[in-house]
Amino acid sequence: MPERHRLAAEPRTVLGKKVRRLRREGVIPANLVQAGHASIAMQVSERALADLVRAQATGQLVDLESSDISEPVLMDSVEIDTLTNRLVHLTLRKVDLTKAINVMVRVQLEGRAPASDNSELVVLQLLQDVEVSALPTEIPSSLIADVSNLIDVGDEVVVGDLRAEDGAYEPLDDPDVIVVQVTAARTVEEDEEEEDLDEVLLEEGAEEGVEAPETAGEASEQPATGA
Repeated sequence: MPERHRLAAEPRTVLGKKVRRLRREGVIPANLVQAGHASIAMQVSERALADLVRAQATGQLVDLESSDISEPVLMDSVEIDTLTNRLVHLTLRKVDLTKAINVMVRVQLEGRAPASDNSELVVLQLLQDVEVSALPTEIPSSLIADVSNLIDVGDEVVVGDLRAEDGAYEPLDDPDVIVVQVTAARTVEEDEEEEDLDEVLLEEGAEEGVEAPETAGEASEQPATGA
């Protein structure tokens, strides 16, 4: 297994909406959680956390170091502002190193697909991450999908074909789920055209839906006939 990343943290006293001030100062609020215990408010350097995110340490064990705690914890999730692409919040999780946990592991493509040299074919990666069960100390850095045998339409790599770059795991997804697939380029184009058509139809339907209540209202104003 590769050497674990380290992350320095400090206790956090700033809570609630006031944490926005921390972010302006280059500090990211974090919480250390553990089943059956209250979470612990912490804070970490934005620069240090960004380095870990770029190193794809999310979902991996990191050595947490603070004045109160020094132990391996799971870098459980990182919240990122989709508009600014800035870090917002970090969640760390205490785990039992002797018990398997469920985590998402990224899929990394290996090799070159011969199908990619054919302008009439497209190689699509349908899964970016796969859920696995593994001991915290054995979580793979990534799962390898070898695409060197993808030649023609219908060729594919499924979950059962993946292998761990390191560590050991049990896949939780169906082994027959497709990870990478070769399809015809025209099929992709036709799918995109159908999606555009659906959007147009939805817009037209929305316009019709505005008139429908008025028509119903007019009908209800007509005097009733009969006994």
